Amino acid sequence: MKQLVSLVILFSIFLASCTNDKAHDKIPDEEEKDNIPNLPSQIEVSFSHNGQNFKIIPFYEEVLDYTDYVKNNPTQSNPSAYVEKVLEPLKEKSSMDYLNLDYPFLSSTEIDELEGNTIKLLQNQEQFNELIKEALIKSAELLPGGDKNVYVMTLRPEDKFVVENMKGVFGIVYSENAIFIQIDPSFSEDLLKYTVAHEYHHTINIQTHGDMAYNTILDLLIVEGKADSFARIVYPEIIAPWTEALSDESEEKVLEELRADADSTSTSFKIYNKYFKGNSTKGIPLWSNYKMGYQIIQSYIENNPDIPIANWTSLLSKDLLQDTEYNNLSQ
Repeated sequence: MKQLVSLVILFSIFLASCTNDKAHDKIPDEEEKDNIPNLPSQIEVSFSHNGQNFKIIPFYEEVLDYTDYVKNNPTQSNPSAYVEKVLEPLKEKSSMDYLNLDYPFLSSTEIDELEGNTIKLLQNQEQFNELIKEALIKSAELLPGGDKNVYVMTLRPEDKFVVENMKGVFGIVYSENAIFIQIDPSFSEDLLKYTVAHEYHHTINIQTHGDMAYNTILDLLIVEGKADSFARIVYPEIIAPWTEALSDESEEKVLEELRADADSTSTSFKIYNKYFKGNSTKGIPLWSNYKMGYQIIQSYIENNPDIPIANWTSLLSKDLLQDTEYNNLSQ
Protein backbone atom coordinates (compact mmCIF):
# COMPACT_ATOMS: atom_id res chain seq x y z
CA MET A 1 0.00 0.00 0.00
CA LYS A 2 2.91 2.38 0.63
CA GLN A 3 3.94 2.01 -3.02
CA LEU A 4 0.39 2.78 -4.10
CA VAL A 5 0.25 5.83 -1.86
CA SER A 6 3.48 7.25 -3.26
CA LEU A 7 2.31 6.73 -6.84
CA VAL A 8 -1.05 8.33 -6.23
CA ILE A 9 0.63 11.30 -4.57
CA LEU A 10 2.97 11.82 -7.51
CA PHE A 11 0.53 11.22 -10.33
CA SER A 12 -2.78 12.48 -8.99
CA ILE A 13 -4.19 14.99 -11.40
CA PHE A 14 -4.04 18.75 -11.48
CA LEU A 15 -7.44 19.62 -12.92
CA ALA A 16 -8.74 22.64 -14.79
CA SER A 17 -11.99 23.74 -16.39
CA CYS A 18 -12.38 26.22 -19.22
CA THR A 19 -16.15 26.68 -19.04
CA ASN A 20 -18.59 28.45 -16.76
CA ASP A 21 -15.94 29.78 -14.38
CA LYS A 22 -17.28 32.09 -11.67
CA ALA A 23 -15.09 34.82 -10.22
CA HIS A 24 -14.85 34.93 -6.44
CA ASP A 25 -14.16 37.90 -4.23
CA LYS A 26 -10.59 39.03 -3.75
CA ILE A 27 -8.85 38.25 -0.49
CA PRO A 28 -9.06 40.97 2.15
CA ASP A 29 -6.10 43.30 2.59
CA GLU A 30 -4.65 44.06 6.01
CA GLU A 31 -7.03 46.93 6.75
CA GLU A 32 -10.04 44.88 5.70
CA LYS A 33 -8.96 41.96 7.88
CA ASP A 34 -8.85 44.24 10.90
CA ASN A 35 -12.52 44.99 10.29
CA ILE A 36 -13.62 41.37 9.86
CA PRO A 37 -16.09 40.34 12.57
CA ASN A 38 -15.68 37.03 14.38
CA LEU A 39 -14.95 34.40 11.79
CA PRO A 40 -17.32 31.43 11.56
CA SER A 41 -16.10 28.10 12.83
CA GLN A 42 -15.13 25.59 10.21
CA ILE A 43 -17.92 23.15 9.43
CA GLU A 44 -17.54 19.39 9.12
CA VAL A 45 -20.30 17.98 6.94
CA SER A 46 -21.55 14.39 7.24
CA PHE A 47 -24.21 12.82 5.06
CA SER A 48 -25.29 9.49 3.60
CA HIS A 49 -26.55 8.53 0.16
CA ASN A 50 -27.81 5.08 -0.82
CA GLY A 51 -25.88 3.43 1.99
CA GLN A 52 -22.62 5.31 1.42
CA ASN A 53 -21.36 7.61 4.18
CA PHE A 54 -19.52 10.80 3.34
CA LYS A 55 -17.65 13.43 5.33
CA ILE A 56 -16.28 16.80 4.23
CA ILE A 57 -13.56 17.69 6.73
CA PRO A 58 -12.00 21.19 6.60
CA PHE A 59 -8.60 22.38 7.81
CA TYR A 60 -8.95 26.16 7.65
CA GLU A 61 -8.58 26.72 11.38
CA GLU A 62 -5.42 24.63 11.44
CA VAL A 63 -3.95 26.72 8.63
CA LEU A 64 -4.86 29.91 10.50
CA ASP A 65 -3.20 28.52 13.62
CA TYR A 66 -0.09 28.10 11.49
CA THR A 67 -0.15 31.60 9.99
CA ASP A 68 -0.84 33.16 13.39
CA TYR A 69 2.05 31.27 14.99
CA VAL A 70 4.51 32.22 12.24
CA LYS A 71 3.51 35.90 12.38
CA ASN A 72 4.02 35.95 16.14
CA ASN A 73 7.22 33.88 16.08
CA PRO A 74 9.14 35.11 13.02
CA THR A 75 12.38 33.46 14.12
CA GLN A 76 10.84 29.98 14.23
CA SER A 77 11.07 27.48 11.39
CA ASN A 78 8.06 27.59 9.07
CA PRO A 79 8.30 23.86 8.23
CA SER A 80 8.42 22.90 11.91
CA ALA A 81 5.45 25.11 12.68
CA TYR A 82 3.53 23.66 9.72
CA VAL A 83 4.13 20.12 10.92
CA GLU A 84 2.91 20.98 14.39
CA LYS A 85 -0.08 23.14 13.47
CA VAL A 86 -1.32 21.52 10.25
CA LEU A 87 0.30 18.23 9.32
CA GLU A 88 0.01 16.49 12.68
CA PRO A 89 -3.72 17.36 13.04
CA LEU A 90 -4.19 16.23 9.45
CA LYS A 91 -2.53 12.89 10.18
CA GLU A 92 -4.60 12.45 13.33
CA LYS A 93 -7.96 13.23 11.73
CA SER A 94 -7.27 11.15 8.63
CA SER A 95 -5.51 8.27 10.46
CA MET A 96 -2.74 8.53 7.87
CA ASP A 97 0.48 8.37 9.85
CA TYR A 98 2.55 8.08 6.66
CA LEU A 99 1.85 11.65 5.50
CA ASN A 100 4.96 13.80 5.61
CA LEU A 101 6.27 17.25 4.82
CA ASP A 102 6.19 16.76 1.07
CA TYR A 103 4.10 18.05 -1.81
CA PRO A 104 1.25 18.93 -1.56
CA PHE A 105 1.72 19.34 2.21
CA LEU A 106 4.45 21.95 2.33
CA SER A 107 4.81 25.01 4.50
CA SER A 108 4.32 28.46 2.99
CA THR A 109 6.42 31.58 3.34
CA GLU A 110 3.70 33.82 1.87
CA ILE A 111 2.00 34.02 5.23
CA ASP A 112 -0.17 37.12 4.75
CA GLU A 113 -1.61 35.83 1.48
CA LEU A 114 -2.16 32.34 2.89
CA GLU A 115 -3.99 33.86 5.87
CA GLY A 116 -6.15 36.07 3.67
CA ASN A 117 -6.99 33.21 1.33
CA THR A 118 -7.94 30.97 4.24
CA ILE A 119 -10.17 33.64 5.77
CA LYS A 120 -11.98 34.04 2.45
CA LEU A 121 -12.47 30.29 2.11
CA LEU A 122 -13.68 29.97 5.68
CA GLN A 123 -16.26 32.68 5.08
CA ASN A 124 -17.54 30.91 1.96
CA GLN A 125 -17.22 27.30 3.09
CA GLU A 126 -20.93 26.50 2.88
CA GLN A 127 -20.93 27.36 -0.82
CA PHE A 128 -18.26 24.93 -1.89
CA ASN A 129 -19.31 22.30 0.65
CA GLU A 130 -22.54 22.14 -1.34
CA LEU A 131 -20.59 21.81 -4.60
CA ILE A 132 -18.53 18.96 -3.15
CA LYS A 133 -21.64 17.26 -1.78
CA GLU A 134 -23.38 17.52 -5.16
CA ALA A 135 -20.42 15.96 -6.96
CA LEU A 136 -20.15 13.11 -4.46
CA ILE A 137 -23.83 12.27 -4.74
CA LYS A 138 -23.80 12.40 -8.55
CA SER A 139 -20.69 10.22 -8.62
CA ALA A 140 -22.07 7.70 -6.13
CA GLU A 141 -25.29 7.35 -8.08
CA LEU A 142 -23.36 6.31 -11.19
CA LEU A 143 -20.69 4.24 -9.43
CA PRO A 144 -21.44 3.15 -5.85
CA GLY A 145 -18.56 2.35 -3.55
CA GLY A 146 -17.44 2.52 0.05
CA ASP A 147 -17.47 5.41 2.51
CA LYS A 148 -15.48 8.49 1.52
CA ASN A 149 -13.84 11.35 3.39
CA VAL A 150 -12.97 14.58 1.60
CA TYR A 151 -10.36 16.72 3.35
CA VAL A 152 -10.40 20.37 2.26
CA MET A 153 -7.75 23.01 2.86
CA THR A 154 -6.20 26.14 1.38
CA LEU A 155 -3.94 25.91 -1.65
CA ARG A 156 -0.52 27.41 -0.97
CA PRO A 157 -0.04 30.82 -2.63
CA GLU A 158 3.27 29.50 -4.02
CA ASP A 159 1.39 27.03 -6.22
CA LYS A 160 0.99 29.53 -9.07
CA PHE A 161 0.81 26.84 -11.72
CA VAL A 162 -2.35 25.43 -10.14
CA VAL A 163 -3.91 28.89 -9.87
CA GLU A 164 -3.03 29.96 -13.41
CA ASN A 165 -3.49 26.69 -15.30
CA MET A 166 -5.85 24.58 -13.17
CA LYS A 167 -8.25 27.30 -12.06
CA GLY A 168 -7.22 27.12 -8.42
CA VAL A 169 -8.16 23.52 -7.56
CA PHE A 170 -5.85 20.61 -6.79
CA GLY A 171 -7.08 17.09 -6.10
CA ILE A 172 -5.22 14.07 -4.75
CA VAL A 173 -6.19 10.59 -3.56
CA TYR A 174 -4.36 8.61 -0.89
CA SER A 175 -6.55 5.55 -0.46
CA GLU A 176 -9.91 4.10 -1.40
CA ASN A 177 -11.68 6.36 1.10
CA ALA A 178 -9.58 9.55 1.31
CA ILE A 179 -9.71 12.47 -1.11
CA PHE A 180 -7.81 15.71 -0.51
CA ILE A 181 -8.86 18.96 -2.16
CA GLN A 182 -6.85 22.18 -1.99
CA ILE A 183 -8.57 25.40 -3.08
CA ASP A 184 -7.56 28.95 -3.94
CA PRO A 185 -10.23 31.70 -3.54
CA SER A 186 -10.17 32.15 -7.33
CA PHE A 187 -11.37 28.58 -7.86
CA SER A 188 -13.72 27.55 -10.67
CA GLU A 189 -16.99 26.05 -9.44
CA ASP A 190 -17.09 23.76 -12.47
CA LEU A 191 -13.55 22.65 -11.78
CA LEU A 192 -14.27 21.85 -8.16
CA LYS A 193 -17.17 19.58 -9.07
CA TYR A 194 -15.24 17.92 -11.88
CA THR A 195 -12.24 17.39 -9.62
CA VAL A 196 -14.31 15.68 -6.95
CA ALA A 197 -15.87 13.36 -9.55
CA HIS A 198 -12.45 12.59 -11.02
CA GLU A 199 -10.88 11.85 -7.66
CA TYR A 200 -13.92 9.83 -6.59
CA HIS A 201 -13.28 7.49 -9.51
CA HIS A 202 -9.67 7.10 -8.41
CA THR A 203 -10.90 5.84 -5.03
CA ILE A 204 -13.11 3.25 -6.72
CA ASN A 205 -10.24 2.18 -8.95
CA ILE A 206 -8.01 1.68 -5.91
CA GLN A 207 -10.85 -0.14 -4.14
CA THR A 208 -11.15 -2.46 -7.15
CA HIS A 209 -7.53 -3.04 -8.15
CA GLY A 210 -5.27 -1.97 -5.28
CA ASP A 211 -1.61 -1.79 -6.33
CA MET A 212 -2.39 -3.47 -9.66
CA ALA A 213 -3.93 -0.23 -10.91
CA TYR A 214 -0.47 1.40 -10.98
CA ASN A 215 1.99 -1.29 -12.09
CA THR A 216 3.13 0.18 -15.41
CA ILE A 217 3.29 3.43 -17.35
CA LEU A 218 0.32 2.21 -19.38
CA ASP A 219 -1.61 1.57 -16.16
CA LEU A 220 -1.03 5.17 -15.07
CA LEU A 221 -2.39 6.53 -18.36
CA ILE A 222 -5.40 4.22 -18.17
CA VAL A 223 -6.13 5.24 -14.56
CA GLU A 224 -6.29 8.92 -15.53
CA GLY A 225 -8.26 8.16 -18.68
CA LYS A 226 -10.84 6.25 -16.67
CA ALA A 227 -11.15 9.07 -14.11
CA ASP A 228 -11.55 11.76 -16.77
CA SER A 229 -14.04 9.68 -18.75
CA PHE A 230 -16.07 9.16 -15.58
CA ALA A 231 -15.96 12.85 -14.61
CA ARG A 232 -17.07 13.76 -18.14
CA ILE A 233 -20.04 11.40 -17.80
CA VAL A 234 -20.96 12.99 -14.46
CA TYR A 235 -20.53 16.51 -15.88
CA PRO A 236 -20.80 16.28 -19.69
CA GLU A 237 -20.98 20.07 -20.02
CA ILE A 238 -17.48 20.55 -18.62
CA ILE A 239 -14.72 20.17 -21.19
CA ALA A 240 -11.31 19.96 -19.57
CA PRO A 241 -8.33 21.15 -21.68
CA TRP A 242 -6.18 18.18 -20.62
CA THR A 243 -8.67 15.86 -22.35
CA GLU A 244 -8.62 17.74 -25.66
CA ALA A 245 -7.48 15.50 -28.50
CA LEU A 246 -3.87 15.56 -29.55
CA SER A 247 -3.16 16.64 -33.10
CA ASP A 248 -2.57 13.74 -35.50
CA GLU A 249 1.13 14.54 -35.59
CA SER A 250 1.45 14.78 -31.80
CA GLU A 251 -0.58 11.63 -31.24
CA GLU A 252 1.66 9.64 -33.53
CA LYS A 253 4.76 10.85 -31.68
CA VAL A 254 3.21 10.05 -28.30
CA LEU A 255 2.14 6.60 -29.47
CA GLU A 256 5.57 5.86 -30.91
CA GLU A 257 7.16 6.72 -27.57
CA LEU A 258 4.50 4.90 -25.58
CA ARG A 259 4.93 1.66 -27.49
CA ALA A 260 8.44 1.49 -26.03
CA ASP A 261 7.41 2.62 -22.54
CA ALA A 262 3.99 1.05 -21.95
CA ASP A 263 5.23 -1.96 -19.99
CA SER A 264 7.87 -0.05 -18.03
CA THR A 265 7.41 -0.09 -14.29
CA SER A 266 5.34 2.76 -12.95
CA THR A 267 8.14 3.64 -10.52
CA SER A 268 10.08 5.01 -13.51
CA PHE A 269 9.07 8.57 -12.67
CA LYS A 270 11.39 10.05 -15.30
CA ILE A 271 9.60 8.10 -18.01
CA TYR A 272 6.16 9.09 -16.79
CA ASN A 273 7.09 12.75 -16.46
CA LYS A 274 7.90 12.75 -20.17
CA TYR A 275 4.16 12.38 -20.78
CA PHE A 276 2.95 14.42 -17.79
CA LYS A 277 5.20 17.45 -18.26
CA GLY A 278 5.80 16.99 -21.98
CA ASN A 279 9.06 16.75 -23.88
CA SER A 280 9.55 19.30 -26.65
CA THR A 281 12.63 17.49 -27.99
CA LYS A 282 10.52 14.42 -28.69
CA GLY A 283 7.46 16.40 -29.73
CA ILE A 284 5.40 15.26 -26.75
CA PRO A 285 2.97 17.95 -25.48
CA LEU A 286 2.15 18.80 -21.89
CA TRP A 287 -0.42 16.46 -20.30
CA SER A 288 0.00 13.77 -22.96
CA ASN A 289 -0.65 11.19 -20.24
CA TYR A 290 -4.15 12.56 -19.62
CA LYS A 291 -4.91 13.26 -23.27
CA MET A 292 -3.79 9.81 -24.44
CA GLY A 293 -5.38 8.02 -21.49
CA TYR A 294 -8.67 9.77 -22.17
CA GLN A 295 -8.51 8.87 -25.87
CA ILE A 296 -7.94 5.21 -25.04
CA ILE A 297 -10.93 5.02 -22.71
CA GLN A 298 -13.11 6.92 -25.16
CA SER A 299 -12.17 4.41 -27.84
CA TYR A 300 -13.22 1.57 -25.55
CA ILE A 301 -16.54 3.25 -24.70
CA GLU A 302 -17.26 3.93 -28.38
CA ASN A 303 -16.69 0.24 -29.14
CA ASN A 304 -18.74 -0.86 -26.10
CA PRO A 305 -21.46 1.76 -25.57
CA ASP A 306 -23.65 -0.54 -23.48
CA ILE A 307 -20.97 -1.66 -21.03
CA PRO A 308 -21.70 -0.22 -17.53
CA ILE A 309 -19.19 2.13 -15.94
CA ALA A 310 -18.44 -0.39 -13.19
CA ASN A 311 -17.48 -2.99 -15.80
CA TRP A 312 -14.89 -0.91 -17.63
CA THR A 313 -13.63 0.44 -14.32
CA SER A 314 -12.93 -3.13 -13.20
CA LEU A 315 -10.99 -4.07 -16.34
CA LEU A 316 -7.21 -4.26 -16.11
CA SER A 317 -5.35 -2.08 -18.58
CA LYS A 318 -4.26 -4.75 -21.05
CA ASP A 319 -7.70 -6.35 -21.15
CA LEU A 320 -9.36 -2.99 -21.78
CA LEU A 321 -6.78 -2.03 -24.38
CA GLN A 322 -7.61 -5.04 -26.57
CA ASP A 323 -11.00 -3.60 -27.44
CA THR A 324 -9.71 -0.19 -28.56
CA GLU A 325 -8.00 1.19 -31.64
CA TYR A 326 -4.79 1.31 -29.59
CA ASN A 327 -4.54 -2.45 -29.03
CA ASN A 328 -0.98 -2.61 -30.37
CA LEU A 329 0.40 -0.43 -27.55
CA SER A 330 1.35 -3.27 -25.22
CA GLN A 331 2.59 -6.80 -25.77
